[in-house]
Amino acid sequence: MTETFHQALQNALAVRETVSIRSTLIEVLGRDPYKGEISAAHKAARRIAEDGDAVLISLLPDQAGADVYVPTARGAGRRASNYLTVDEKIIKDLPCRVELATEKWDVVIDEGMRLTQQKIESDPMLSMLLPSWKAEPRAEKRARLTAETAAS
Repeated sequence: MTETFHQALQNALAVRETVSIRSTLIEVLGRDPYKGEISAAHKAARRIAEDGDAVLISLLPDQAGADVYVPTARGAGRRASNYLTVDEKIIKDLPCRVELATEKWDVVIDEGMRLTQQKIESDPMLSMLLPSWKAEPRAEKRARLTAETAAS
């Protein structure tokens, strides 16, 4: 089942830059998926992200683009869900929403973090709301976390 979903997600990414995992699953099955099927699809999406073919990102439906899946359940349109994307604009605009990405995507994510840092610093309201937020390059963050884990 996971392999089928993996192939379906890869095919969807070949057509669109941003793909809703749930929407792709519904297209493949022709119905609402069961919990186990959703889990298998997310496992397949994680594998695609681990391979570096796309970035696994958590987005609200309006952040993901016009043609993405919007859940119909009450309040679901205001809830974030996972997408696979290769759209660098989305990644740069929302770098903090990245769930899983390989080193291949570090440059794009770091650029987004720098742009976010600049937006915060140039906007007095954002600076006040996020006083301690600092962009940290992914390579440096990875090294810091590895050192912290080794020290524990």
